[in-house]
Amino acid sequence: MLSIVAAAPLAAAPSVDMVRQGVVLDGVTVIDTRTGAARPNSAVWIQGERIVKVAPAHSFKVARTARRVSLPGRFVVPGYNDMHAHNLNSASPATSLPLMLASGITGFRQMAGSPELLAARASGKPILPPESPALLAMPGAILIPGASATAEWMRAEVRRQKQQGADFIKIADAGREAYLAAIDEARLNGLPIAGHLVPSVTIREAAGHGMTSVEHLGPGISVLLSCSRDEDALRRILSSAPEPAEAPANAAPEEWKRLLANPMAQLPPPAIRLIARTVATFDEAKCRTLARDLAAGAMWQVPTLARLEAMEIGDGPSLRDNPDNKYVPAESRALWNLVGDAFSRRMAAGDRETLRNLFELQLKVTKLFDEAGVKMLAGTDFGGGWLPPASLHHEFDLLARAGIPPLRILQMTTIDAARFLGRERTMGAVEPGMAADLVVLNANPLAAAGNLHGIAAVMRAGRLYMRAELDALKRRSTPR
Repeated sequence: MLSIVAAAPLAAAPSVDMVRQGVVLDGVTVIDTRTGAARPNSAVWIQGERIVKVAPAHSFKVARTARRVSLPGRFVVPGYNDMHAHNLNSASPATSLPLMLASGITGFRQMAGSPELLAARASGKPILPPESPALLAMPGAILIPGASATAEWMRAEVRRQKQQGADFIKIADAGREAYLAAIDEARLNGLPIAGHLVPSVTIREAAGHGMTSVEHLGPGISVLLSCSRDEDALRRILSSAPEPAEAPANAAPEEWKRLLANPMAQLPPPAIRLIARTVATFDEAKCRTLARDLAAGAMWQVPTLARLEAMEIGDGPSLRDNPDNKYVPAESRALWNLVGDAFSRRMAAGDRETLRNLFELQLKVTKLFDEAGVKMLAGTDFGGGWLPPASLHHEFDLLARAGIPPLRILQMTTIDAARFLGRERTMGAVEPGMAADLVVLNANPLAAAGNLHGIAAVMRAGRLYMRAELDALKRRSTPR
């Protein structure tokens, strides 16, 4: 049983430290996210918002001004990071962010910003609720001008967003010349650039120009094209009849919401046939070569399997009957049900099979990429479409289903997030000097990825939430 133990004198020992302030998590096993080593019978001393020391269990004397929490049999890992989220674009950030924190998510990369959000952050105006994961990075407005944008406009917009304070550039749709110009300009201005890969640009070209990360394994077939034995023919088809934009420029706001909730539900028959041909002509040897090339470079992949499943299995019971749906505002649930109904009506049986096959292939490619050493991150796209706030846990399950080992899943949401952000010295590991963003687990996360779900406690910036407090936070934050 978890317990908070009052300070008590310990037998003298040469290595004993007196803890006068802060918190000591005692009797735990610390997991090394760099190597996968487990350090049993340990104690972690946290002071303020940082880890001060990791030492053998019971090696700290704790004064009455400090707190010792005895956690025998528990495992301590760094806090989870959702590296593709739209929390600040969700229907209710005031509820979704505390719900994420209650699920062990202590940081997120926001994937759509605005001049207003950037200005508010720069002025010090609070843009997060008090109980929230950390905002790790935020772009300006998404670059989605379509085929009409010029290279000059894209370059100017990249420079404008840098002046506004964007941490990175997010690109989703543009013609080939403008797309590559945006990547080049971001690199010249020292800004990472992440987003969707457009079919007119190969993933090797994007990597060569310096694209930082590709999200959603494309999305669609834009990455898989490079794994097809019919790649040249498929690209010729796409160049003569480009895939439709996610939504027409004159779409009404409600239509935009439906289209963005599930773009796959709106695909015309020719696009479905193109997907079917891409899946049918998948060449595993060619994909392994691509994976080796990507592993040798600097580009990252953020699969967001939870989002891909939601789009490609667009009316599945695992989405409609998810018990976490109660944490989603009613308007979002209504939107998803509307889009799911439309998916059911519009999709013929053969088209549904094509999209199921696409998802299964994306799981396989995720595994091939991991085996080759491609750099990958865990993310969900929560807020960009309809998903519950804690969908990162479902992402863990889907990564496990793809065959990713438990240690790698843990790394994708902790130390790899730190490496991607250039913050390996301050986050992503349970070590002295690191941020006091921690998750205490009931079972060994190296034994099974499912053990990442069993949370006994969460620490965010040195503030410890025990299980009862996490449950209370969830109750307070559930949309009414």
